Amino acid sequence: MCYYARTDFSCRDWKWGNMKQRCPRQHRMGETCGAKLVDPDNVINVQDQCRICKEIEVKQRRMQKELDNIARWRREGDKFRASIEKAQREARMLQETIDELHSRRASVRYQLRNEARLPTMSR
Repeated sequence: MCYYARTDFSCRDWKWGNMKQRCPRQHRMGETCGAKLVDPDNVINVQDQCRICKEIEVKQRRMQKELDNIARWRREGDKFRASIEKAQREARMLQETIDELHSRRASVRYQLRNEARLPTMSR
């Protein structure tokens, strides 16, 4: 098992860093084993959010703007029908993008992978 540096973000996600200690079982240079272990001396805690969470926040702000526009146009009457439809399409696309970005977060992938490994009880 090889030891790697890791960066921990405030959103509870992490990012793997460089290799710090090579696995003694590896015989060929340049190859690493599949098990990544954290080197406790090389964990960096960052107060910022990860890149994906920052992108999610931007998309959520854009989506809220679209929803506010839709509500305002509906209050003003029937004259903004095309704008409302366009904003609804944009809001759906933004929600799909947010969902996709959320599934790419490291903590979510790790959690889903571990849930898939849990045995189920059958009677």
